[in-house]
Amino acid sequence: MNVLRASSEEEMILEYLKAEYRSERFSEQIINAMEKLSLDDSIILSADLNNADENTARKRLLGEFRGYGLNCELFEDFPNQIQWSLCNFISDDLNSIRYIDYSYWNELSNGTHSPLTAALTIQNGIEIYGQSNAGFVKAAEFIKSGGKFPKPILLTSDMEHFVIVEGHFRITAFALVPEHFNNVECLVGKCNSDDLNKWI
Repeated sequence: MNVLRASSEEEMILEYLKAEYRSERFSEQIINAMEKLSLDDSIILSADLNNADENTARKRLLGEFRGYGLNCELFEDFPNQIQWSLCNFISDDLNSIRYIDYSYWNELSNGTHSPLTAALTIQNGIEIYGQSNAGFVKAAEFIKSGGKFPKPILLTSDMEHFVIVEGHFRITAFALVPEHFNNVECLVGKCNSDDLNKWI
């Protein structure tokens, strides 16, 4: 893993919204949140990170959609003091990436929280809670054909071990084809270890 440049909370929020907006699973929820806040998709698709009003609106949107800044849902006990960076990851780094503590990912990874272990579960044809693995296989084929996904978002306390904030599905797809996890850009937030452990 190499640090490419400094990032920011504002960029993290934008990348999070971009990924979820394109997600088959979450796009409807984020569209409903935008409608509730009287926002249109230009706030995501034509974003200006230098526009303070836009940044405030996107933070409110992520709060409405996922509880960001409200200490609830996915972001309950989320660290407050985070230094964000854009980093470049390679295949060996998959060994250092872990899922959050969530029942589906726990079961898929056989309690290890490792996407690489989850990939073995998928390859062995084991389905968790009756959910098909076809989406992971399709995404892995997309990666093999040169397809590009939005940047995953990770947290760390030591720049050596990483927990996924956003991008569990995409990282799992990469774990199925680890040789393609090269020069993959991720947004990484560094925080205090106690704060990280409280969240995960």
